[in-house]
Amino acid sequence: MPSKEVVFYGLMAAIACVTTIVTHHRLAVQLFEMQWAQSVHSHTVLDTFHQRVDLRYFAGHVLVIVNIASQCGLTGQQYAGLTQLLAKYGERGLRILNFPCNQFGQQMPQSDGQEMMDHLRQEKANIGDVFAKIEVNGPGAAPLYKLLTRNRSNLRGGKIEWNFVKFLVDRRGHVYARYGAQAEPSALSGDIERLLGEGSK
Repeated sequence: MPSKEVVFYGLMAAIACVTTIVTHHRLAVQLFEMQWAQSVHSHTVLDTFHQRVDLRYFAGHVLVIVNIASQCGLTGQQYAGLTQLLAKYGERGLRILNFPCNQFGQQMPQSDGQEMMDHLRQEKANIGDVFAKIEVNGPGAAPLYKLLTRNRSNLRGGKIEWNFVKFLVDRRGHVYARYGAQAEPSALSGDIERLLGEGSK
């Protein structure tokens, strides 16, 4: 029969083992929650008809997220470029999430819903998923854009400077790159190819 001392040390070892397992599990959960909070997929937004859309729906896709405007000097070339991107990469897993924004010179006067869809149809802008109008800067900025514009060690953050600022997001919902308003959508092609290729390995 084991001595009381042996039983005591065995019990202490068992408690230490259980404590270690519980601590590791708790840390793993906290790490997952931190990573999830940094993911675009953790957000819920409204589509142009004000229906809730959980961005987890786009998990597994490479995303371009862009603030669009209808009366900007960049509108024509950006609509055309986004249309071409979607046509080229849509079947391979690219989705474009378009957020109309009226903060820059009141250049997106169209209302959400049918008026917005009619505008895009008239412009032959087949640019992907269209969401409700939002603010991208300031205290009223949409939570998604507060995440997108957060400073990161490998990526410039800060306020959105104009219409058609584009964010490229990987299949896990993490921001991969940011492109300014003047950047042609075709400039994203190399990075899109890279992210699509990673998902097919």
